[in-house]
Amino acid sequence: MNIPHELEDAVRTAARDIVGDAQLATSALARAVVDRSKRYTSERERLSAPSDRKADLAARAAFFTIADAMKVAIPLGELANRGAIPPRRPLRVTDLGAGCGALSLGLVASLESDAAGGAMFELTLVDRDVDALRIAADALRRLAAHHATEVAITTRVADVASTAIPPSDLIFAGTLLNELPEPQRLPLVERALAALADDGAVILIEPALRDTSRALHVLRDQLIAKGAHVFAPCTRQGAPCPMLENPDDWCHEDRKVTLPPRTAELARMTHLRDNGLKFSYLVLRKTQLRLVDRPNAWRVVSEPMPAKGKLELHGCSDEGRVPLRLLRRNRSAANRVFERAERGDVLVVDKTEVSDKMEIEKDTPVERLTPAD
Repeated sequence: MNIPHELEDAVRTAARDIVGDAQLATSALARAVVDRSKRYTSERERLSAPSDRKADLAARAAFFTIADAMKVAIPLGELANRGAIPPRRPLRVTDLGAGCGALSLGLVASLESDAAGGAMFELTLVDRDVDALRIAADALRRLAAHHATEVAITTRVADVASTAIPPSDLIFAGTLLNELPEPQRLPLVERALAALADDGAVILIEPALRDTSRALHVLRDQLIAKGAHVFAPCTRQGAPCPMLENPDDWCHEDRKVTLPPRTAELARMTHLRDNGLKFSYLVLRKTQLRLVDRPNAWRVVSEPMPAKGKLELHGCSDEGRVPLRLLRRNRSAANRVFERAERGDVLVVDKTEVSDKMEIEKDTPVERLTPAD
């Protein structure tokens, strides 16, 4: 996946008007990027207390917004391939905790054209940071103009935990839930679902850290108990999430990505985001629709684990989280695609006997699906 150069240009130009040239100098940005990364990982007690707020805003805009924007392309691609992007134009989109507009920018870049012609978006961006919203609105207008895409943008300076959510076809919450106190998370998502059109979707994206991902798995189970339907990433419809059985397990994506040049240089200097697009996500709907409408569909939730004489990976389905194994002596034309499987793929395995491990036999048919493509 490529992050478009024009997206980087739009965000940096918009950020320069707010934070100034000095904060966008490479060395200053690198320091602010490292500071923000530490606050998200090893120093979470400082999460809302950056060393320099203007420098932190520069890092959010000129690095994290750009590097994170195309995360939303994965769930959007999966929805599109199931005909589940609402057909209305303009498409009503609410971006909760929008910050500098990462997910809305990813939307404009991902759905620049569709079956209806030029895509049109009615975007409502909600955040407490007025300067971040100013950057987001300017960057979105610039990117939309590059794609000749019509957008209408409303920014709202408000607390997402209490503000009213307008009727929407798509609702985003990117890297938001982990910043909220745990008691506020479920009520916020319930309000989002209540504001959602019957054929719409709520897309939640969180960092691919163990604690933030496992909190999303817990929220998934709570929402299923409340009657919500999980569209992705799961092929498993029920609860509990099998990842919660072991405190060392969590489900996340790791997709190959090519960063635009200035963002790539920052990634090289800071050793962040330089080897993949990592995140955890959840797509919710009011009405049931499966990511893959096939029996025996296993989401690949690990990297392939080759060893002498075999290839193993972990799959998750209605049967739970189970190792799938292909011995070298059992390789055949029927199962050869198993060897090309990657994290995030779906494997349809024509075999119903499942125990603590599924053996792919020589005569076991395997089909590989890539739901986001």
